[in-house]
Amino acid sequence: MGKTVKKIIFALFCFAFTMLIVYVVLSHGKVSRETHEYEKTLEKLAEAPEIRSGVLYFNMLDTRCQYVYDVLKQTIKEGKEFTPQIPFVLTEEELHRSAEALCSDDPSLYYINVDAFDLQNHSYTEKKGKTGYLVVVPSIVDDRYTKIHIPYTVKNDGSSAFFDKTQSRFSAALKKADVIVSDVHDKYLVCRLIHDYLTGICSKTEEGGVYANTAYGALVEGEATSLGYAKAFKLLYERYSGTSYIIRGGDEYWCSALLNDKYYNVDVYSDDLDGMINGEEHRGAQSHLYLCLDDESFYKDHPEKLSGPTCSDKTNYFIYNGTAPSTPSELSNAVLRLVEEQRFAKGRYFEIYCEIEGAEELIREAVVKTLSENYPDFANDCEIFRLSENQPVYLVHLTDKNESSGGN
Repeated sequence: MGKTVKKIIFALFCFAFTMLIVYVVLSHGKVSRETHEYEKTLEKLAEAPEIRSGVLYFNMLDTRCQYVYDVLKQTIKEGKEFTPQIPFVLTEEELHRSAEALCSDDPSLYYINVDAFDLQNHSYTEKKGKTGYLVVVPSIVDDRYTKIHIPYTVKNDGSSAFFDKTQSRFSAALKKADVIVSDVHDKYLVCRLIHDYLTGICSKTEEGGVYANTAYGALVEGEATSLGYAKAFKLLYERYSGTSYIIRGGDEYWCSALLNDKYYNVDVYSDDLDGMINGEEHRGAQSHLYLCLDDESFYKDHPEKLSGPTCSDKTNYFIYNGTAPSTPSELSNAVLRLVEEQRFAKGRYFEIYCEIEGAEELIREAVVKTLSENYPDFANDCEIFRLSENQPVYLVHLTDKNESSGGN
């Protein structure tokens, strides 16, 4: 009996010893693999920044921030809460630049607030129940983890369902756009439909609101900054048509869209009149002044861009639609067609691009003549507004004489 016990004890000892050896070997292998991965990462960080197609802001980052950008994107897309450990000290500025670039290249990530990082004393406080889903970014500081949280939402409503609720609303907003834009194959028309949809559902704001700088603000809450408008346009344009980039100049944002192998500037925010012209209400008035403009024309009214593709083609919205007459005869024909279109649409406003000397008076004469000869019951006078000192674009409001306040 004693020998049996000794054999059992010896067998258990051998088993435990074997398991210890296996654990040490596996642990060493794991450490070796992690060390090898870190070494490979550090080698890559010593290289020149990568250049990729289709991601403007990624290409503006240094190598370290490009690495963080990729780690964040993979973690968020997979719905995880923790990124892999980042093998270097991550600064607040680097994290902010990386996340900001990611959100500009992919506006569907509207739920990330890049201004809500918790980096105080390299600490991380669990707030999942209050702020929704989190991503924790661990990095090495003195051989210890630095944990930084990025809230997917920043609304403290105490509800873990808030994130799911915003996603549901966002999906519903995209379906509304589907009805207007889907099955349209002309890229100019797609661009215009998205432009007009955004100016119709959204109002401009310079700041304010959790989502004002996001596509969610423009598409769901109906209020956005120029960045929010740009993100919404990029998101919808790429959903239905093709490549688009968010462009920044100073504190302003707009888009550069690829139409038929050429890039054009599109600034929906500046085009949104919000129903007002010169401080007076003009419901139904629309502007397409900054829809598909070349760089030479566009930058007469905008600060120079930090980066982005060159837009050199001058086939703007008005030329494409045949509303950019170059002779008095072409002007008369264009006005006749535009007035007729408004009559059948029961509208009162149209735009015309005209570089002819004395354009405003020529437009007025052509409008009054067209109305008196063809549509006296529809209107008999007009107001004319020049939308920009630097662009020869005129907005015409058809009126009756007792309603008109004269041209501006």
